Amino acid sequence: MPEQLELTAVADPSAEHRQLFTSLYGYRHACADTRELLDRADVDAVFVCTPTAFHAELVHAAAAAGKHLFCEKPLAMSHTEARGMLEAVRRAGVKAQIGLVLRFSAIYTVMRDLVRAAVVGEPIAVVFRDDQVFPIRGVHHTAWRKDRRLSAGGTLIEHGVHDLDPLTWFFGPIARLRAWLQNRTGHPGIEDYVAVELEFASGLRAQLLNLWHDMIQRPSNRRLEIFCRRGFYASDHDMVGDVVVQVGDGEESRLSAGQVLERFEALLGRADTRFRDWYAVPYLLQDLEFVEALLAERDPMPGLEVGVEAQRLAEAVYRAAETGEEVEVGPPP
Repeated sequence: MPEQLELTAVADPSAEHRQLFTSLYGYRHACADTRELLDRADVDAVFVCTPTAFHAELVHAAAAAGKHLFCEKPLAMSHTEARGMLEAVRRAGVKAQIGLVLRFSAIYTVMRDLVRAAVVGEPIAVVFRDDQVFPIRGVHHTAWRKDRRLSAGGTLIEHGVHDLDPLTWFFGPIARLRAWLQNRTGHPGIEDYVAVELEFASGLRAQLLNLWHDMIQRPSNRRLEIFCRRGFYASDHDMVGDVVVQVGDGEESRLSAGQVLERFEALLGRADTRFRDWYAVPYLLQDLEFVEALLAERDPMPGLEVGVEAQRLAEAVYRAAETGEEVEVGPPP
């Protein structure tokens, strides 16, 4: 995006990391202190990509400095903290986006569209499994997610918010839930297994499983199965891949990865085809949404309010697991 976007400055307390970012990505300036970056007149917007414990401080500071911002998930260490961040952004009048990247997944956008087809009837059951190697090694180069002082919790809040969000995006508000969690790795306050039984306002029931394991060669993986009255859809992919389809009395078939991307492109409806190669990479599309929203002076999506709601749902899950009782959730306040 020549003459529209410039990588101006990066802030990190580590000199090694500052050097890495400037050499790899071409930032013109590197700061040891975030305040120095936020004081720069040539910075219009910032990405907050720190451990979760620092999100609130940085979002408040960026909003106070008049900088638009993108904040990684989960938004905060608690729902109360997340609500305060949203209020700060609204008071400052800046634009903000939350990093719930599956909103930009070709697979899930297409599956969501398929489920809405009248011919298959209403959804009647959903099974969603999300497993990942404990994110402290391999492609995850730092170990902060095992430290409860830096992390909002374990697999549910630090990873599973990616699942709670698309479930409500697909099926609407959650009415009530039950949950169970375990901590087998022994890091205090960091659960590595969560199972959730959800009932939506529509009456639909879903099962969600979040799991951190210790198999470094197994890639981060999701499987989503959706049964409708007259249809079935499933995929073992969350970015790009094929989708199993069965409608009515017909045989099971598959949409290939190429067909999924073709449908996704049609659903996006973008007249500008410069970024077609990005459609299989949701992380690039979410960043593009943020930049294009700022250039067009509109609010980016999903906004921080979506992150606040994901945080509220996660806290309801933790409360249900702690009490062993069904928890009433209700629609977003």
